[in-house]
Amino acid sequence: MPNKYKVLQINQPLGVFYVFKITAFELLQLVDTEPYFLSLENDNFRNGGIQRRFDEGRGREIANFLRSTESALPNSIIVAGNTKNNLEQCEWKIIQEIKDNCEENYLYIPEFKINGTVIDGQHRLFSFKHLNIEEQKNYELLCTLYLDLPNPYQAYIFATINMNQRKVDKSLAYELYGYDLNDEESDKWSPEKLAVYLTRKLNTDINSIFKGHILLAANNDEILEKLIEENSINWSISTAAIVEGILSLITNNAKRDRDELQLTSEKERKRSNLKIFKSTAPLRNYYIENNDLLIYTILINFFEASYNSLFKENSILFKTVGIQVQFIVLKKILQQLDVDKDISVKYFTENVQDYFDNVKNVDFEDNFFQLSGVGKTRMKNVILSSINLFDINDIKNKNELKEYRRILNI
Repeated sequence: MPNKYKVLQINQPLGVFYVFKITAFELLQLVDTEPYFLSLENDNFRNGGIQRRFDEGRGREIANFLRSTESALPNSIIVAGNTKNNLEQCEWKIIQEIKDNCEENYLYIPEFKINGTVIDGQHRLFSFKHLNIEEQKNYELLCTLYLDLPNPYQAYIFATINMNQRKVDKSLAYELYGYDLNDEESDKWSPEKLAVYLTRKLNTDINSIFKGHILLAANNDEILEKLIEENSINWSISTAAIVEGILSLITNNAKRDRDELQLTSEKERKRSNLKIFKSTAPLRNYYIENNDLLIYTILINFFEASYNSLFKENSILFKTVGIQVQFIVLKKILQQLDVDKDISVKYFTENVQDYFDNVKNVDFEDNFFQLSGVGKTRMKNVILSSINLFDINDIKNKNELKEYRRILNI
């Protein structure tokens, strides 16, 4: 059963978040926690999560306090929404409604299934499990929500909140999540940390088309449209779209790579340790070889060529869903190159322009495209077909095929 919660949008330098009230009973059905652990599997250690282990003794103590007539929890529970990749049908969204000539924001949750993770406040929240259901339903909590927040940023928020608190080990907060007290050598960076670094660089480099256009916000173009107005910019992309796009070019499994690096002592840790994993990511070897400059140059030149050829005001190709598709296209282009092909600055400046010249005549304002999963697939197929990397005859649905032919004018 869908539920709506009225939210207040907060804009800060790191990005956008939302605050709202919710009962403990409801929140317990929507979020879980990912404690840090080490375990032995197939003779190999692995780790995961960003939280300390839940202390049941402390939980019972908090529960006793919660039952008292003077209990109060004024601090918010901080959660990340849309963290379960296999629950797209349960995606949390922010919607706008007009009431009494005023625009109000609501968090829309399709059903009570866990699709969020606690960033901070796990002991306060999960102590309610020691209370009965009626007590849980009668206790309202203040909740802070970040939507579609990449893992490195979840870790950054956790470390920022907890690093000065006596009970939290600083080395745990920084070592686990890649934010070392001392500057870490780039050769030790996980794919996630490199992707975040390159995303920040793309957002500040005067030679980048993305300068000032990457916002830490939900992977939702409707929300970004509002932020565009508030930040006086003409278009913007979510941070998650860029980070995930870069990751797709350098790794098949970011979590596995991160875990492998963390299991190595800091002195011995280096990207070349990840050679043990096979990967189809086209720029994997450059990541392994610590050739970040080449990876960055490819991003700069590809998107500059794309922008010069395809950018139009309000173009869907330069919204979050469009940039996601362009990363898919870039990955396909790179995978089509011969192993020994020179992937150089010259290659991209001379050839990517030719690729996108073939896409210029496609009307992306057509109703055939939409800001959804279906629209994303259609954009991807149309662009790949335009550059001869996809055969539309593989489309099974005849009505769909007819529309593709209309859009491609064939």
